[in-house]
Amino acid sequence: MVLFIYGTVSACSAMESAGAKDIPEDAERRGLGTPATRAGIIEKLISTGFVERKKGKKNVHLVPAHTGISLITVLPEQLQSPLLTAEWESKLKMVERGEMSEDTFMSEIALTVNELTRTYSVIKGAEAVFPSGRDVIGKCPRCGGDVTESRHGYFCERNECRFGLWRDNKFLADKRISLTKTMVAALLRDGRVPVKGIFSEKTGRSYDANLVLTDDGEKSKYSLDFGRDAR
Repeated sequence: MVLFIYGTVSACSAMESAGAKDIPEDAERRGLGTPATRAGIIEKLISTGFVERKKGKKNVHLVPAHTGISLITVLPEQLQSPLLTAEWESKLKMVERGEMSEDTFMSEIALTVNELTRTYSVIKGAEAVFPSGRDVIGKCPRCGGDVTESRHGYFCERNECRFGLWRDNKFLADKRISLTKTMVAALLRDGRVPVKGIFSEKTGRSYDANLVLTDDGEKSKYSLDFGRDAR
């Protein structure tokens, strides 16, 4: 991950065409930036889709792909520094020479990761740079974000929004109503959708009605309306 950050933002094309002139001296000294290391970084970035290789008439250029630009937008600054990778490379060599134990090295990695996860806050709007790719069914009634389908129901894609229509909702399950994309699209657009063959828990028979969705900004609620358009 750190290699990606350095490759795409600091010296992606320079590493291939101009050697190590843009690599911090301390990073070079600790083992990051040698020709073999740079070549490995570049090929890894390309194979994972973070960087694209553009061939010109005389030169080959490396340019960050959309996913690469998106990733660096949301990563903590500490992971964007090539010096962190250089430091880890240096300590790996110490482990190899027996100057540091594997447990000590992994403990330091664990401490770094724990600190990052403890202090890192999700960047607002991150879903815009990392779209799920799922079909948009409608707009969230709370925040206006995109609502898409997932395994357990239909949910807003904005991380800070908690809107969702669960498949296993008790109100729907008791009446044997199964939400479909078409139904959810109508609920999000109009707040209601006609449903036929609703099961009555009291009589065991079925009936038709409008399924109505209301949301107060914190909780969604279903109800039934027996207007004429339900038939």
